[in-house]
Amino acid sequence: MTDFVPDRPVAYFCAEYGLQADLPLYAGGLGVLAGDTVKETADQNFPLVAVGLLYRGGKAIQNVDESGWPNEIDLDIDPVKSGFEHVYAIDDSDQPLFVRIHLTTTDVWARVWKRTVNNTTIYLLDTDTDQNEPEERGIAKALYYGSEEFLVKQQMILGIGGVKLLRFLDIHPVLYHVNEGRPAFLYWEVIRGLMDKESLSYKEAAQKAKEMIVYTNHTLVKAGNQSYDKSILENYGVYYAKKMGVGVEELLAPGFEKGAATFNMTRFALNTARKASSVSQSHFELSKNIWPDYDWVNITNGVHMPTWQDSEIGQADKAQTEILWQVHAKKKQELVDFVQQRTGFGYDPNRLVISWARRFAGYKRPTALFEDIKRLVAIVKDKDKPVQLLVTGKAHPTDTAAKKLIQEVIGYMKDQLSGNALFIPNYDLDVSRYLVRGSDVWLNTPVVGQEACGTSGMKAIANGVLQLTVEDGWTAEVDWHDIGWTLDSNHLTQTLYFRLEDDVIPMFYHRNEAGVPVEWVERMRRSIELAERFSTTRMLTEYKEKLYS
Repeated sequence: MTDFVPDRPVAYFCAEYGLQADLPLYAGGLGVLAGDTVKETADQNFPLVAVGLLYRGGKAIQNVDESGWPNEIDLDIDPVKSGFEHVYAIDDSDQPLFVRIHLTTTDVWARVWKRTVNNTTIYLLDTDTDQNEPEERGIAKALYYGSEEFLVKQQMILGIGGVKLLRFLDIHPVLYHVNEGRPAFLYWEVIRGLMDKESLSYKEAAQKAKEMIVYTNHTLVKAGNQSYDKSILENYGVYYAKKMGVGVEELLAPGFEKGAATFNMTRFALNTARKASSVSQSHFELSKNIWPDYDWVNITNGVHMPTWQDSEIGQADKAQTEILWQVHAKKKQELVDFVQQRTGFGYDPNRLVISWARRFAGYKRPTALFEDIKRLVAIVKDKDKPVQLLVTGKAHPTDTAAKKLIQEVIGYMKDQLSGNALFIPNYDLDVSRYLVRGSDVWLNTPVVGQEACGTSGMKAIANGVLQLTVEDGWTAEVDWHDIGWTLDSNHLTQTLYFRLEDDVIPMFYHRNEAGVPVEWVERMRRSIELAERFSTTRMLTEYKEKLYS
């Protein structure tokens, strides 16, 4: 196994990091995973340095209007007030460090900020600085938002600028981890560094650079595997090709599939890494089928248990059924209080609480629960066994179809389901933290084969929240008998209603003399035990053994 030491760390590059709710540096699961990974490396004292972009909060806040339509508004952040520190030039402690990245005929300057989590440092590049023209200042204003050309600029700032930054700081990674394809342009700057330092030819440096890079794919969905117009990449690549003494066609070749007219970031990342990892066993099998010519390993994602498992749940005596139920009841009340604060509406915490919380996208099927609204109303409004539905999630600012799904769901809640269903706006880390601790059931409804992993359910089981799930991503790796319940992806709505009517609701409301649902709490206990399999502790160990070695 490779020896990693502080001055020869792993450089972890990711386009987003979920660090705290009010920092607009994350869009969803990828960013939360990256934040959890940084925390885990700090816990294990593993030498890793993280690199990303400082987004200034464009389109960061979800605001739902009276019609139920979600809009996005900006969140202007002050990095200093948000807990970031300036990074100073290594040879001048009074001069803030700026990194210059050449984009076509323009030099873009990136100011550098850092945040340290124990011994792990995250460096973020920020283009909102006086040296840049207004357009360039806004390159990193909003996460994943803008034209194709704008997104390419973001990715070049991250990949090329990030490698330059580490070089200026005299940090010399032994390995670069490209976490999802967007940072993959780092390959060019690693090659340039090797050519300069070791007097290698382009081909020699390219092969050596590839041996220093590993890549994790996080999705098979088209929107997460970006392709860009060839002319854009030629325009931005010609400068770097000349610097390395090759034609632009040769420089860009790793990103083109045979006969394709677009540059594909996933193909580029695969062709420029020595090894690729998937994020669940099912994703591993599908990835090998789609991209068979690469060295794949599987490392199922995990979650940072100290962040996501409530301390009282973690410390509770799991063998004492009544005690575990009492702690869970406390977490349910805390969720009610939080929802009341966020929405202005409350509910009875004694109800069975079912939560659906994730990014709104068609393949996640957020409206499956509402397809037979008459039957659903009968289920949730049963006066003896009532159900409370909680739904939350954001759509990408340009995804009109997903926004219509949000509006449709809210419409049902304001009409037929009024009093038993709530939409919680602006899904963020705080919303997630309360939901995974205070819900009873975690509902997961993706199309099989399209949820590469999904980690929200891992956070839920760590707190004894039971799974009602399609078997896809990580949930396909578990035998859910006597732990949770599974759904038939091909007959989703019907099996969902059947499970609620025949299994979930009766078990929740079946109580002993002390008012405790004993069988339910037994499933809670098994869920909490299961969670250790899906921690970042296990995940980082597998990174070191399978991907980094």
